[in-house]
Amino acid sequence: MSRKDRIVTDENIKIDTLKSMDIIRLGLIDNGIAYIIPVNFAYYNNALYFHTGLEGRKIPLLKKAEKISFQADKFDSLKTAETACGHSSYFHSIYGEGIPVFLETKEDKYFGLDLLMEKYTGRKWNDFPEKILNITNVIRIDITKLEAVIHKPKEL
Repeated sequence: MSRKDRIVTDENIKIDTLKSMDIIRLGLIDNGIAYIIPVNFAYYNNALYFHTGLEGRKIPLLKKAEKISFQADKFDSLKTAETACGHSSYFHSIYGEGIPVFLETKEDKYFGLDLLMEKYTGRKWNDFPEKILNITNVIRIDITKLEAVIHKPKEL
């Protein structure tokens, strides 16, 4: 359980924390065991977007899942002290749950891929060949729960 003074309640800060992450880990269940997989992602309008191939372990798990979880964290710095137990780390952490939706139309896939390209390259590309769209899954996760924990130095 997180300390109450580190739990974020402001929805805008939660979203900003999520957007600041580079990679999220998807939490799926495979034969009763957690399967955790990192993916690049983009955030838009209470949803995450990512892409993947047409095959692989996560595809059938996502298709049969009613809900999945996701998580990301970012180490900021180390708080040092005179004793071992006085040390701590400053960090941002995000956790969420959502409903996976496979995007089917060319327009929806373009939209999701453009979000990804804009996040990681700083601009929209909008030139995805149809051949690539045909061999790419673009998946949206509609967020149903979002929690954030931030431990940062106290302001002076």
